[in-house]
Amino acid sequence: MISTSSRSACASSEMSAPPIVQLSRKGEERLREGHLWVFGDDLREIPPALAPGQWVRVVSRSGEPLGTGMLNLESRIALRIVSRGEASPGKAFLRERLTQAWRRREEAGLAALRALRLVYSEGDFLPGLIADRFGSILCIQILTAGMEALRGEIVESLAEMFPCRMIYERSEGGARRHEGLPDRKGPLHGGGEPREEVEMDGLRFQVDVEAGPKTGFFLDQRENRRIVRGLSAGKRVLDGFCSTGAFGFYALSGGAESVLAIDSSASAVSAAGENAARNGFADRWEGKAADLFSGLRELSASGRRFDMVVLDPPSFAKSREGREGALRGYKDINRLGLSVLAPEGVLATASCTQLVDMAKWKEALRAAAADAQADLQLLASGGQPLDHPVLLGMPETEYLKFAVYRKRLP
Repeated sequence: MISTSSRSACASSEMSAPPIVQLSRKGEERLREGHLWVFGDDLREIPPALAPGQWVRVVSRSGEPLGTGMLNLESRIALRIVSRGEASPGKAFLRERLTQAWRRREEAGLAALRALRLVYSEGDFLPGLIADRFGSILCIQILTAGMEALRGEIVESLAEMFPCRMIYERSEGGARRHEGLPDRKGPLHGGGEPREEVEMDGLRFQVDVEAGPKTGFFLDQRENRRIVRGLSAGKRVLDGFCSTGAFGFYALSGGAESVLAIDSSASAVSAAGENAARNGFADRWEGKAADLFSGLRELSASGRRFDMVVLDPPSFAKSREGREGALRGYKDINRLGLSVLAPEGVLATASCTQLVDMAKWKEALRAAAADAQADLQLLASGGQPLDHPVLLGMPETEYLKFAVYRKRLP
């Protein structure tokens, strides 16, 4: 699976001194404030003919070392820092970073989890690398040119450090296109079926790393699902944007009376139905493949009401240009959710749009509540778990927002 040319290229890059890239004043300030990205306009001096993904030494205008980064002039994010000091691409670097990432998860008490994010891109100082464990399968995403150049070493290192029967790749989507990379999907190591049943908090899920969402399952909502479970006893629940059904099943395990799960993907609803049967919930779970915006309007018009509404939409914006549209989307979907929520009911709502911060998201929620003429009382709030580590100096690493509100009587 790992070519000799890949090893040779990396060995050559380790032996030779990396090129030097100088930053503008604005670029310097950005790094000194704790960020790991530099945009193309903030580069001052660049050696000619550098290949996408080239590792470079980064210096200030005065020549002061600022770290080591991966350069890709084809991307809007032209420079991604991998170290505040000196670093060389290769297996030694990867093993050090993977060891550090694993130690952080051990310290957080997560090591025994069978479903776990092992590597979270910039949050683990490996920009553009995602690695999730689902039982004996690892599913990875390689999303930057700098990590693409280390593809072989990444697979070798993960296989050695985290023994598994399969490493499967899901390197797809806009992030790779922005780096000038084609999509890549398929097995990289080992073999067998790309599916495995995994237990999470006493519930069983069939994770399909080939056909499931992202790397096969959304691990980032783990702690928020536990919040929902603790508030679900006796409730009629709507699970909006249900994907493979996790929020609804946590609600049912917490004593919910019933769950109606809606998602635009018929295959996701079918997979959720299988998970419902797997957990003994088939008699209390109903799935429907439909656009949720339209579905909520129909439910509202029919007079059907729920004691809990869960909204876990996909990202509504992939670029800055889409941010205003995303805010309108959050306002509309939460307004519609409130329209089918009974008085004293519970709204559990989330945003995974990186480009919409907490303040803007809450503005959209306030606007939705005002339109719905509803007073909302905060019951709980959450975010991403510790296997998705957040860097204080890099707000982009903290993308997941989650809040639970009670719809108060007038």
